[in-house]
Order: sequence, then C-alpha cells, then structure tokens
Amino acid sequence: MPLTNGDVATSNPQLAPGQTLIDHRSALEFLENEYKHQDGLDVHTLLDSKSHGGLTYNDFLVLPGYIGFPASEVALDTPVTKRISLKTPLLSSPMDTVTEHSMAIHMALLGGLGVIHHNCSAEDQAEMVRKVKRFENGFILDPVVLSPDTKVSEAKQLKEKWGFGGFPVT
Repeated sequence: MPLTNGDVATSNPQLAPGQTLIDHRSALEFLENEYKHQDGLDVHTLLDSKSHGGLTYNDFLVLPGYIGFPASEVALDTPVTKRISLKTPLLSSPMDTVTEHSMAIHMALLGGLGVIHHNCSAEDQAEMVRKVKRFENGFILDPVVLSPDTKVSEAKQLKEKWGFGGFPVT
C-alpha cells in the first residue's frame, strides 16, 4: 500500500489496480499492523513487485534503529580507482549540464570529485582540466599577469581563454 508524503491534494499518484493511498501520518501504525517483522523487511519481500508494485523514492520510510557500533567506526572511504579513494563519497556526474570546471572545483573544495564530461572536443576538455588544476583552495599558485603595455584586446582574449577577468598588472 503506497504511503503519501502529504501532497495528495496537489499530485495525481499512479496506483496499481486494488491499491489505495494512506496518509503519511499513519505510516507507523500501518507498519505495526501490516508488517509483523520488527527488524524491517528482507530484500525479497521489499522488492516483490507482484505484492508492492514498482517502488519509488517516496515508497521508503527509513526509521532510526539500534546499531551495534559507534558512529566513529563508520568509514565512508570510497575507492574511485586502484590508487585513489575519497573520504567523502561525493561524485558529480560527467554530463555537460552538470560538470564543467566550475562544478569540478566546488566538488573538490567539498572533498569530492567532479568528473569532467566528454561532450566536447579534447582541447575543451583539456582546458577545463587546466582551469581545475590551476585552482587550489582559492590560492593562485601561477597567476596570469599582464604588463603595463598589454592591450585591452589581449586582456579580453585572456579573459575568454581562462574564464576570469581580474589580472594583476606587473
């Protein structure tokens, strides 16, 4: 029996024949009456599409329970390659609408990994990687500088190339 998240009036849920909606506020009562297992459901019962139909995100109600270990023993290390693992398992999708240099930089600052998409030329990909590598925690290690003799047109070209327009003049 599907549970609602309280937005029944604004949504038009698709129900299988014979299914009815119950209010999310009665979820605990429903679980106590409908499911006699006190320790949740096994995977076969949970994913039985003949009994429950297809499942979506709103079909799950995760309740806190007892764990037999301290939270300090939880390790979120996620291996990305044989030699690289992340302490925080955050990865951004390699899609052109998601991860370009800006997202990759912000993901890195948060301890994650931004995977640059490949829906562009190899030169554009290399340029995005260069921009990410040049950015290191907000410190510019190898700044692009202009001389007092640099023309405005050259500065505009550099702005287009590097993606920023503030250049020190030395």
